[in-house]
Amino acid sequence: MAGDVDLLISFKNSLPNPSLLSDWSPNQEPCSFRGVVCKEGRVSSLTLQGSALSPDFYSVSTYLLSLPTLEMLSLHSINLTGDISVPTKCAEQLTGLDLSSNNLHGSVSDALSLATPCSSLQWLNFSSNSIGVYPLKKGFPVPTPFPLKSLDLSYNKIESTGDLQWVFSGLGILRKMDLSSNKINSSIPEISNCTSLQHLDLSSNSLSGNVPAGTFSNCISLSYLNLSSNHLTGTAPPDLASCTHLTILSLSYNNFSGEVPILSLTSMPNLKLLEIGFNSFSGSLSGSISKLTSLEILDLSSNGFSGPIPASLCIKAASSLKELYLQNNYFTGNIPDSLSNCAELVSLDLSLNELNGSIPRALGTLSNLKDLIMWQNYLDGDIPAELSSLKSLENLILDYNGLTGMIPDLGNCTGLNWISLASNRLTGSIPAWIGKLKSLAILKLGNNSFTGPIPAELGDCKSLVWLDLNGNLLNGSIPPELAKQSGKVAVSLLTAKHLGHNLLTGLIPPEMGELAHVAVLDLSHSQLEGPIPTSFSAMSLSEIDLSNNRLNGSIPELGSLATFPKYVYENNSGLCGFPLLPCSEESTSTLMGDVSEQSSTDYELSEGWWITVGFLFCIFFNVGFAIGLFL
Repeated sequence: MAGDVDLLISFKNSLPNPSLLSDWSPNQEPCSFRGVVCKEGRVSSLTLQGSALSPDFYSVSTYLLSLPTLEMLSLHSINLTGDISVPTKCAEQLTGLDLSSNNLHGSVSDALSLATPCSSLQWLNFSSNSIGVYPLKKGFPVPTPFPLKSLDLSYNKIESTGDLQWVFSGLGILRKMDLSSNKINSSIPEISNCTSLQHLDLSSNSLSGNVPAGTFSNCISLSYLNLSSNHLTGTAPPDLASCTHLTILSLSYNNFSGEVPILSLTSMPNLKLLEIGFNSFSGSLSGSISKLTSLEILDLSSNGFSGPIPASLCIKAASSLKELYLQNNYFTGNIPDSLSNCAELVSLDLSLNELNGSIPRALGTLSNLKDLIMWQNYLDGDIPAELSSLKSLENLILDYNGLTGMIPDLGNCTGLNWISLASNRLTGSIPAWIGKLKSLAILKLGNNSFTGPIPAELGDCKSLVWLDLNGNLLNGSIPPELAKQSGKVAVSLLTAKHLGHNLLTGLIPPEMGELAHVAVLDLSHSQLEGPIPTSFSAMSLSEIDLSNNRLNGSIPELGSLATFPKYVYENNSGLCGFPLLPCSEESTSTLMGDVSEQSSTDYELSEGWWITVGFLFCIFFNVGFAIGLFL
């Protein structure tokens, strides 16, 4: 016990600021020290996470790793610094060492060298340090095999091809290896001894080239494989069929091409997540993918897939599928009604394809659906009223289609956060029930044929940050209730608010100036009258457009209104002030025009008078001259 106290107090005294461990006292039992856990009166575990203790690795190696009965040591995010060195002594029972999120330096061999004196070490976490800044030490013996079961070197600075090959050469009993978010810039070497490996993460590196045949052929226990966010090319890894225990497979954000190896995938009955988005895979999607009955997340987005969406994708009502991402491909044809069989579906994204036909009414039975995203297709028909049954719906995004009819009553979908129906052919009035959606942040209804007034109830949407009603046939005045969201949001992108390109009339409500956080305001191309409210001077606008209305009066000089170019105020009946002509100059110019015109008239009269006088003078002179001659 005395040895434990001495070692802990020695560590405390080595800190730049020992007072940070004020409750560590030589007069107290070490089991009462903050972060210490004991077994049978001896220190078995020490956790000092998240405190800026700023120790050097030497003091950790000298004092803490020497605690005789220590089993686990966690020093996550304590600003641990220095170069990694091999401790002269290590607790024989130490099985876990977490040194993540610090500022340690060293090579990969330095990190793994800790497994030699700490002979019982099973998991080692060096994530988020500076491992790899030094090259492998020459002559360092390759452990055959590693004694570790879990090794995390993610978010470091490993980049050498030799480092990767060296690590892969001694996997042994290693079950988990995480090398993600480094700078490894080689191809993937063959992994010769990976029969025990269950988790392999090489994502977010600079791996390139084809994945050689045989790379994963011996990885028969692999359940997690992540190769995403690299520069890998060619077809999908050819040995995936050997990995029959895979539950997670991510190949996204690479340059893989060709068809999806569906036969390899269907050999993985436990596969729950398949991510192959942002590649160059092509061809049609085989209906055989429905054999992956355990699949919960399927992401095929941003590839070159074409043809119809297989009706068999959700042919079984017992499907486990929760997230389906098929956006940004070339899928054609109708949306299968059978998608409604995926009763667990939470997110469905079919946007940016070439789908046509109507939205299946059967989708209204997906009681867990939160995201229904189908923008930029060729869909027509109405928005199914059956969607009102989707009480979990949060995001409804159907822009840029050919949808017609009126907006159905979705007032029961009280969790709606995003409604985006812009650029369709929708008609009717904007429904007042939208005002009941307390979580609604984005409402985009622009470029349709909506008529009638703007509902004052929209002012009850306390979370609204983006309102777009631009390009419709709305009439009436702007309801002052729209300002009721004032101060409720920290950042606003209200683009009307986008209320422009309508048939709005009347005055701009002064209350809109209370929307202090609005960044963009477009009220252009309507029939608004009267002055710009002086309350607009208090708004923190980055963009405004009031052009093409019937506004008059002086542009307020305070705030940001005077910083905008004149085109945002042009084509109004009587606006003046910077950046347009000054109001006084305009009046003066009119008056001077009258004076100038009068002066011109006077000049013409004066000129005529002198001509007449001159003419008469000539007559009198000639007459006088003639009389003189006669006399």
